[in-house]
Amino acid sequence: MNFKELIGQNIAAIVPMMDPIAMQELRLIGTEDGGLWVESQSLSNLWLAKLGLPASTRTLVWFLPYHEIRIVMHSIEQTSLSESAFGVQG
Repeated sequence: MNFKELIGQNIAAIVPMMDPIAMQELRLIGTEDGGLWVESQSLSNLWLAKLGLPASTRTLVWFLPYHEIRIVMHSIEQTSLSESAFGVQG
């Protein structure tokens, strides 16, 4: 799996400059050698409020340098089980 394969899909990531511990839902728009282009509703809300705008006629996208991203999560088509829910200890 690589980021180029995920373009157009939603990913979850911890981006400390957005929030140090909460996962952010991001839509991956593009990739570059130095980072990712993403759409973020939470960032759009923040900037529209800062600009005093109720809406924008264009979708805002953000560049996140790789060094600003702590972890990225995505899913694949495969069943995932909670071992503790089934009484299995690892």
